[in-house]
Amino acid sequence: MDTNISDRIRLRFNLFDADGNGVLEEEDFIALADRIIQAVGAAETDPKADALRAAHAQYWQSLQLTNAADRIDLAAYAATVSAAGWFDRNGLPYAQSLADICDRDDDGQISLTEFQPVMEAAGFAPDKVRQLFASFDRDGNGSVDRDEWIAGIEEFYNPSVSDTVTAVLVDA
Repeated sequence: MDTNISDRIRLRFNLFDADGNGVLEEEDFIALADRIIQAVGAAETDPKADALRAAHAQYWQSLQLTNAADRIDLAAYAATVSAAGWFDRNGLPYAQSLADICDRDDDGQISLTEFQPVMEAAGFAPDKVRQLFASFDRDGNGSVDRDEWIAGIEEFYNPSVSDTVTAVLVDA
């Protein structure tokens, strides 16, 4: 695994490790989903909040089932999320649910104002969020549509891609 890929995986792991104890546990995924839901001001009964919680649960369950453990360390996380087909089964629903909850006004476009609280709640440094937004905005129109969002996240999970999104995220 090259350094860039290793940095990507470590970053994702650290973002999910909500309590910072060096292992991933179910509570980390619940806490992260709750932080994002709170950051966007979604009601507890909002279908987008439910979908985000379900996607976080699916992501966690994929790790737990693959590793038959209630605590996942970095090595186990790296092996699981690097497996062929993992993103399509588990990462894609996660990316879709994030895009959906981000789009608070349901116009199909995510503005920087919608993007910023979600990314900060996910653990990205506030000074990196604007760069991250610009890297997702492929067509330069000042907003990120669902396809741009998912493409950016998919590229970050794809170990064979090194692009602008990856460069910004690894330095986040």
